[in-house]
Amino acid sequence: MILLKGCRLIPALTEDYDSQRADVLIRKNRIEAIKPEGFDFGSLETACVLELNGMTLMPGLFELHTHLCFYVYNSWEIQCADPGFAQFQGYAFAKEYLNQGYTTVRDCGSTHNMAVNIRRAIDGGILPGPRIITGGLIITPTETGNETFGNLYSEADGPDELRKAVRIELQKGNDFIKYMASGAYMNEGGDPGARIATDEELTAVVEAASLKNTYVAAHAHGTESIKAALRAGVRTIEHGTFIDEEGIALLQNSKRAYMVPTAGIGLYCLDESNTQVSSELLEKSLLYLEQEKACVNGAFRAGLRLGFGSDLDMEAIRDNPGIEFYARKEYFSFSDLEIVKQATLYSAEIAGLDHLVGTVKQGKLADLIVVDGNPDEDIYVMKKPVRHVIRDGVLIK
Repeated sequence: MILLKGCRLIPALTEDYDSQRADVLIRKNRIEAIKPEGFDFGSLETACVLELNGMTLMPGLFELHTHLCFYVYNSWEIQCADPGFAQFQGYAFAKEYLNQGYTTVRDCGSTHNMAVNIRRAIDGGILPGPRIITGGLIITPTETGNETFGNLYSEADGPDELRKAVRIELQKGNDFIKYMASGAYMNEGGDPGARIATDEELTAVVEAASLKNTYVAAHAHGTESIKAALRAGVRTIEHGTFIDEEGIALLQNSKRAYMVPTAGIGLYCLDESNTQVSSELLEKSLLYLEQEKACVNGAFRAGLRLGFGSDLDMEAIRDNPGIEFYARKEYFSFSDLEIVKQATLYSAEIAGLDHLVGTVKQGKLADLIVVDGNPDEDIYVMKKPVRHVIRDGVLIK
């Protein structure tokens, strides 16, 4: 049992409670009560009491676009890593996310069925960690630069090969399918704006996933690839870099599709002093910078409920705490309140978990964090270490 006293709440992230100050009681893995400060809960002799003194209590954060196998930026090192060593590094990445307040992460592609194995260890109580949603290997058409990531990809062309590839990844125990609908920035020689999947291929991937009651996350930078993927029925557009008004309208008119822009990787790749970034990648990033900003800001201004994803490696996340938060302020032009809603409320909805987490509400799971400051008013407080993390009712820090 945990009693959080003197919490500051963010109204937009709180349900069925009107004041911005409260005491919150957690029993087992649920939020049992949200009451006015000083409320008498009766005998709580066994409770862990945390005096927050006005610090902000928020839902646990979501990371909807990570790759747990990216323990370093160097893709060649990742490909050459021993599978056992890679598994330990993947878990270290998951634990880093949890320490930074991310209680749910969605792995959009990892080697060695890593994310499934880590998820099973966490769910089985063997190791502490965040809730993990797994995508397995990234299914892709045969495409320029695929060798850059080699064993991270499952190459398949045409509807029959694709249906087989989807079934293999789901057979491994993965939760959803990640599919490359456009070229990629980080593939050597890749053209991010190029459409690389046909209508028939996109439809086959979506149909095969839907037979197992799951969905497709489509890597899609290019304008036409975004729209083709949405027409085929994918659930999420990852990146959405060059989305146009028609693509925005498709999302607005959909009851199940969303976009997950990734600002952190964009900001990271524009740092000319960053020796990790190749000259080719820096050149691409600079070339498309203003177009990407205009397109993604247009989606934000249109009122889309955008997801929260960074696409960064473990070293970048560890060395730059809060990078996705301030990148959305600097790289794009999102408001502070919208950014925290994207990292919690909206991402919970996108992940299909909003009935369990994503807001502070009596009866929901106790996935919560405590922040020293007011991130809805000053997003840069997210650069500081979070004070407390509670995952499924357990105090992690």
